[in-house]
Amino acid sequence: MRNPFIEIEQNLNESKCLVAPNHPNNQIDSVYVELKEKLDDNILQIMLYGAYNAGKSTLINALIGQEKAAVNDIPTTDKVDYYDWNGYRLIDTPGVNAPIDHEETTIEQIKRTQVMLFVIREGDQDSKDLYQRLFETIKLNKKIFIVLNHQLTNDSDKVTAYQKIIQILCHKASEYGVSNESIQEIKVLPMNVQTALKGRLKDNHLQLLERSGYVEFIDVFIDWLKSTDNQDNQLSAIKSAVNELWYQPAVNQLSTKDTSEHNELLTRCREDKQMLVSHQRSLVIEARNMISHELMLMKSDISGCIQSTHDQAQLDSQLQRLIDPIGVKLEAWINDSLGEVNGLLNVEVSHRLQQSLSSNNSEYLDKAIKGLGNMGTADNIKGLLLQGRKLKIPGLKGRWEKTLGKWAGKGAIAVQILTALWDVYSEGKAQDQQNAQEREVAVSLYQAVDEICSVVKREYGNISEQLITEILNAQIRALDDEIVKIAEEENQIQQDLQKVLNLQSQLNAIGY
Repeated sequence: MRNPFIEIEQNLNESKCLVAPNHPNNQIDSVYVELKEKLDDNILQIMLYGAYNAGKSTLINALIGQEKAAVNDIPTTDKVDYYDWNGYRLIDTPGVNAPIDHEETTIEQIKRTQVMLFVIREGDQDSKDLYQRLFETIKLNKKIFIVLNHQLTNDSDKVTAYQKIIQILCHKASEYGVSNESIQEIKVLPMNVQTALKGRLKDNHLQLLERSGYVEFIDVFIDWLKSTDNQDNQLSAIKSAVNELWYQPAVNQLSTKDTSEHNELLTRCREDKQMLVSHQRSLVIEARNMISHELMLMKSDISGCIQSTHDQAQLDSQLQRLIDPIGVKLEAWINDSLGEVNGLLNVEVSHRLQQSLSSNNSEYLDKAIKGLGNMGTADNIKGLLLQGRKLKIPGLKGRWEKTLGKWAGKGAIAVQILTALWDVYSEGKAQDQQNAQEREVAVSLYQAVDEICSVVKREYGNISEQLITEILNAQIRALDDEIVKIAEEENQIQQDLQKVLNLQSQLNAIGY
């Protein structure tokens, strides 16, 4: 037999992982507790009551068809045990006349339970204390079903035992101030509980079950439970509460996360990615043009340096001194330019990039480090990327201690090679009296200056391109992943909404 309240509880538990992240104001836990309390009130709990050795635990085992409830002559614990059966919840307690601390547990449970399955062992019918507790529960308006647990084999003896209980109930009703109508509502059935358990454990052995009285008992008991558990209105109320407090807020939240919000963010990310790609190309060109312009302005100084220098070491030193300021200026320009590009990013896009690039294990920075690997050690490069002060882009904070100024050494190496032209020029200088030789010297000087500028332009240009490319590539790669993530989030929202709606439909279909 179905119990819709247990099905609702299962529905709640199944949907919680979907509803929780989409429930407004982070109230999911309090709502869950509230609904769970309502469900606990509506899942019919059947408390087994009687003397502690009357056969309550044996009856539970017979009902569930397994030996789960511990069977002891004397209770060893004061805890209350719960067993799900046939859509109901069976409650096993220490029982009447148990040691006082155990009995208090039983009395406390009576206050919280509406339906009692009272087990009376044949031979205990005359126990005054037993009937006192029975009538106390009747006066609390509890619904009571009595099982007379017997070992009798003769049908007439069973009838006699049954009639004796009825007589005692009727006789003591006036003594305890209980109406005859209340007594008439009490069901009493005899059953050999031990034999019933054996039949249940032997694959529902029909002969044992019939002989024990279990077959008659279970039919009557379930019908009695149905009449007792008339909860159509309560079922409707709890389903309404779950819909209003649980599902509808989540459905509204998922519905208002409409795709326009994700579409706008997706569009902004794609536009910003295209902007970064475009500026990546243009900045490389601008950097090379800037280097060319600076070298054009200093060609005469380079020429003068060559003409006034008397040895190669001096030439190397003076050329490097001329070239270094280009590196410093180029560094400042790249810092400022990349910062300006970053300033063009959408605020939300920039925030997402900041989170991606500033993580401790950023794969984007790792790739940038690898791309810039020939400019220094990995630690130094990562330090540059993560401690930059002028580059106002995600993942670059602090100060750059060594950048293009030091990289100018790359140019110096090439310059050292090129100053071999010094030998050619020196030979021509010794013969400056001859016009032809003067022209050759002039050509050699021009070529030397031009070659030096070409090397510097190439070295600084390559360094600038590598730096600009890798720094912006880190952002572009991160943006690519954000674009994929946003698209997946949008798709996930639609999937989650449909799952929640399906679970809500399942809730509404629950019934008896």
